[in-house]
Amino acid sequence: MPVDFEFGGVYLPPIAQALLLGLLLFLVLDALLRRSGVLARVWHPALLQGALYAAICAALVLSMGVSA
Repeated sequence: MPVDFEFGGVYLPPIAQALLLGLLLFLVLDALLRRSGVLARVWHPALLQGALYAAICAALVLSMGVSA
């Protein structure tokens, strides 16, 4: 069971934790994709970025065992 955190008086449920961690992982992967030139070769870079963030968040939620 995931643990709820309180940060600076703000309650962070497990789904918000997964979204924030997913954002950090996405930013790292996005920087790597930009440097390697992958984003310049895809048809729609924004679509790839959105799908990548959604996949990262879904994987985190599933690995945490969060039931939405």
